[in-house]
Amino acid sequence: MSDAGGRALAPEPAGAARQLVPTAPAPTRARLLPAGLGLLALGALVAARRLAPDGVAALGLGATLALAFANGANDVSKGIATLAGAGVADYGRATRWGGLWPGAGALAAAALARALVATFGAGFLAGGAGLGPAAALAVLLGALAWVLLATRTGLPVSTTHALAGAIVGVGVASVGAGGVAWGTLGRTIALPLLASPLLAVGLGLPAYALVRRLPARAPLGALHWLSSGATSFARGLNDTPKIVALGAGFAVGAGRAPWWAFLAIAAVMVAGSWAGGRRVTRTLAERVTRLDDREGLAANLATAALVGAASRLGLPVSTTHVASGAIAGVGARRGRRAVRWRTVGELALAWVVTLPVTALLAVAAYALVR
Repeated sequence: MSDAGGRALAPEPAGAARQLVPTAPAPTRARLLPAGLGLLALGALVAARRLAPDGVAALGLGATLALAFANGANDVSKGIATLAGAGVADYGRATRWGGLWPGAGALAAAALARALVATFGAGFLAGGAGLGPAAALAVLLGALAWVLLATRTGLPVSTTHALAGAIVGVGVASVGAGGVAWGTLGRTIALPLLASPLLAVGLGLPAYALVRRLPARAPLGALHWLSSGATSFARGLNDTPKIVALGAGFAVGAGRAPWWAFLAIAAVMVAGSWAGGRRVTRTLAERVTRLDDREGLAANLATAALVGAASRLGLPVSTTHVASGAIAGVGARRGRRAVRWRTVGELALAWVVTLPVTALLAVAAYALVR
C-alpha cells in the first residue's frame, strides 16, 4: 500500500478497525457556538426593534451589542489567565469555561447591580443633564474602536476606562469643559478606577496566605476552576450595567434598563469570549508572571472579592486593572524578578493611553453622527 506521493505505508493489521474521521472538525463546531449566541442576541435586538424607530436608535443598539462582544473578547482573559498560566487547563477549555460565567453575571446584574446602571446613566454634564442620543452613540463607538484594536493586538484594556475617556471627550465636545460635571466623574468613575488596582495588589498577599492554610488534601484544582468562574461572574456583573446604561437610552419607552438588554448583552458577551478571547489571555497568562495553582487561586479570589463588592456598591472598577494587580501582587511575593515589570509597565501605559485615545475617537465619532 502506498500514499498519494508514492511512499510505502505499513499494512493495517487484519481485523483492525478504521477510525472514522468526524464530519465536523472540533474548531468548526466551536465556532458554531458564538454564531448561535450571536443569533440569539440578534433575535433579542429584532424583538426590541419596535422600540428603536429611527436610524440613530438602531445604530445605538447595534453599537451597544458590538461593545458587549468586544468586551467579552478582551475581558474573558481576566478570569481564566491563571488557569492557563498555572497549567490547570489549556486555552480552549479555559476560554469555554470563562465565557459562560460573564453571561451568568450579566443576567444577574439585572437584579444585583442596578446601582451601576444609575451610576452610568446619571448626568455627567452640568446641571445633571444626561447624554443625548448622538453623544451616547459617539461614546459607544469611541470605546468600541479602542477595545477592538486592543483585542486584535493582544492588549488587555479596560472597557470601563474606555467608556470614561469617551464620556469626557464627548462631554467637552458637546458642551465645553465648563459644562462637564467633573466632580461627579471624579467621585463615581475616576476614583474607583485609580484605587482598584492598588487594592488588588494589597488583597493578593492575604488571599495567598489564606490559600496556603488550606489542608494538603484540599481539591486545589477544583477550587481554582471555581475561583475562575467567580471572577468571570463578577466581571459580567460589573461590566454589563455600564453598557446597558448607555444603550438603554436608544430604546424609546424602555426606561433605563429594559430586561431584554441584559439578555442580549449576556449572549453577545459570551459569544465574544469564545470567538476572540485567546489572544489577550496569552498576554496575562504568560507575559506577566508564572503562577502555580495556589497563586492562581489566590489571585482569582482577590479579583472576585473586589469586583463583586464594587458591583454591589455601584462602583465602576476595571476587572482588567484588578486582575492584573492581583496577579502581579501574588507573583511579587517570590521576589522582584518573578514579575516581568516591563510587561506590567506596558499594561499601565495602555491604561493611561486609553483615556486620551478613546476621548479623541469619541469626539471624531460625535462629529460624524451629530
